[in-house]
Amino acid sequence: MTESDEPIAAMEWLLDRFEDDDDVAYAEVGAVSQAKTDLVVTEDGPRDELAFDETGVWCRVFTDGAADYRYTTTLNEEVLADIADRAVRGGEFLAQADAARFDQFTTHRAVHGGWATDRIDKVSLETKRSTIEASLTAAADIDLERQWVNYTDAHIEETAATTTGSTVRTTLDRASAAFTLAIRDGPTIRRHTGSTRGATFLDELPDIFESAAADARTLTRAARANAPTGETTVVLSPQAAGQLFAFVSRYLEADMVEMGLSPYDIGDELGPKSLCIEDTVHAGSWAAAGYDAELRPTTPVQLVESGTVTRHLHNTATGAEAGVSPTGNAVRSLGFGQAPRIHARHLEVAPGDTSRTALRDGADVLIQRFDEPWLRDEFERVQRSGVMPASALYARDINRKVGDRPDRGCAEFPVAEGYRLRNGERAGRTESLSLAYDPLTLHKVTAIGDVRGTVTGVDEKHKSQIPYTVTAPGVRLRTRLRTRK
Repeated sequence: MTESDEPIAAMEWLLDRFEDDDDVAYAEVGAVSQAKTDLVVTEDGPRDELAFDETGVWCRVFTDGAADYRYTTTLNEEVLADIADRAVRGGEFLAQADAARFDQFTTHRAVHGGWATDRIDKVSLETKRSTIEASLTAAADIDLERQWVNYTDAHIEETAATTTGSTVRTTLDRASAAFTLAIRDGPTIRRHTGSTRGATFLDELPDIFESAAADARTLTRAARANAPTGETTVVLSPQAAGQLFAFVSRYLEADMVEMGLSPYDIGDELGPKSLCIEDTVHAGSWAAAGYDAELRPTTPVQLVESGTVTRHLHNTATGAEAGVSPTGNAVRSLGFGQAPRIHARHLEVAPGDTSRTALRDGADVLIQRFDEPWLRDEFERVQRSGVMPASALYARDINRKVGDRPDRGCAEFPVAEGYRLRNGERAGRTESLSLAYDPLTLHKVTAIGDVRGTVTGVDEKHKSQIPYTVTAPGVRLRTRLRTRK
């Protein structure tokens, strides 16, 4: 048996084990082979670098109406038997009040080869390192305290199958870089970029670094300026708007709705009539995949139309409850170590008809980027960051045990990069500001820009690391700004 055959054999062993178990209603099992690179490069050169291969097998098992998820890189029969037993017991012990339903009738048999023309793992570690080191020179003229890059990539070959007969083989080349420029006596510039286009991603890095360095230069040259607080007219750049819409989309996830954390029901007005949001799958996008973790083909879904919520994001179980067909939103966690979660993939926010100049007309503050938002509701913070079983409907049991939460859907968005505006022009950088968000904030959008930008990132949901991408226009709105303590 070759090394590449070993995870396939482990997958087949687990499938046989679950098919022969009367307590198992349904199971999904995947065999994974990865060629991975991890690099950390600072202004002083490489700090950590590692290139390695990893094989593993994952399973999601429905028992007594609940599901449990497991992943292991140890593929001998003794460990596989232990993984299977734990997965079965995990579902039994959840004591889920409502049994989750799964798709036992639709069978998928497919092969998806990904979007890479050149495999990322065929590029040498030395080339990857030198590309990053050369890109860092874009900020050589800026007075920085620190500069570093976390780079990771993986060529992933996966075969997944279910106890109901679906079998899907996929290939994916996923790469990302998270880089930080800490300006001396100034703000810190953080950027994330990612792609599933293979080695082409490395060709794009120098331009992305140069763009971040240009933003850092602009900030360092701008004097500190006092910004108004309270109700204020604010312009969000396409990147800041993308971060905000990524946050909003979390409340359109069916498990968040089941947990009682979402302030948005189907038919609710989310924003102005000009606001339209679609969750899509772009070839080569950082969050793209041909099939999701439930072996469902990934397809677009309209979430907001003419300012109104028209759909929630579903997996198979929540879709069955709602009477809608899932569109491939059971998104895998990066690395396979944690369970897949219901999540957006590539949000497309439709552009408006307002030029950048007109967008800034009469505005007091321009926000280029946010830091991570802080949720006001403690229960929501704990649930979002805590471990959640792999069965989405378990969220309903949690909702039954808690009362009303008036602060659900409310957050503080720290401003990472912002400017005071006077007559539509930048008049100094702002510091220590945050934007207050509540479920009615988008009702106060007064204009949507005609130019869009794209942001990528990783969202932590119940310990799972979920990739996401947003393409959005800039927006102008009336909102509250506060001074951060």
